[in-house]
Amino acid sequence: MGRTKKALDGRDSHILTLRILLGLLSVALILTIMGWRDAPEHIKVDIPPDLRSGSTRGIDERHPFNIYAFGYYIWQQMNNWPVEGTDNYKQQIERLSCYITPRFKGELERDYQQRLLNHELTRSRALQEMPDRPYTAKRVYVESGDSWVAFYDVNVKETFRSEIVKDIFVRYPLRVVRWDVDPECNLWGLALDGFYKKPRRLEGGSREQDDVQNTSSEIGE
Repeated sequence: MGRTKKALDGRDSHILTLRILLGLLSVALILTIMGWRDAPEHIKVDIPPDLRSGSTRGIDERHPFNIYAFGYYIWQQMNNWPVEGTDNYKQQIERLSCYITPRFKGELERDYQQRLLNHELTRSRALQEMPDRPYTAKRVYVESGDSWVAFYDVNVKETFRSEIVKDIFVRYPLRVVRWDVDPECNLWGLALDGFYKKPRRLEGGSREQDDVQNTSSEIGE
């Protein structure tokens, strides 16, 4: 009789242990399901343009090339006035408002008003990168993990009634910042935050000799 009672007690103890283990596994499963549910649907991973030597990238780590490409694309669009700036410039400011910070948007709106007063908007405008000044690693200066300065040497061309009225070369130092505000509107998670320094016109010898490889000196000025 005593042996039978011990066997029954051992069985009951084993069942209790299994029930506790089952409960713990159930809790772990619920927590796992909740983690999957709350996990982000989209994860940003920047892929460098050249993978011949391999690359290890962290989530949300931004490659300098992608910073440069983003800034160039948005700034080129901002300066694309196919008909005339009176309408096109204003439209571009609104259309690209998800890709510029409110502070920079205010600067551009003030620039629009100033150009309007100076009668500089009754013309078309186009901006393109200088062929001999493509991206290099030194064109992007890392301010912090959330901000960068990108240097663009571009050709700006303005036309009025089929006549070229401006054809110049300019260096734009643009600040790019992390801007994960509205993924529905801005999947890049980046925005232009204005000029790091005043844009500088490149003329004659300076255009040929002033190499952006010395951006470190420009940052330190």
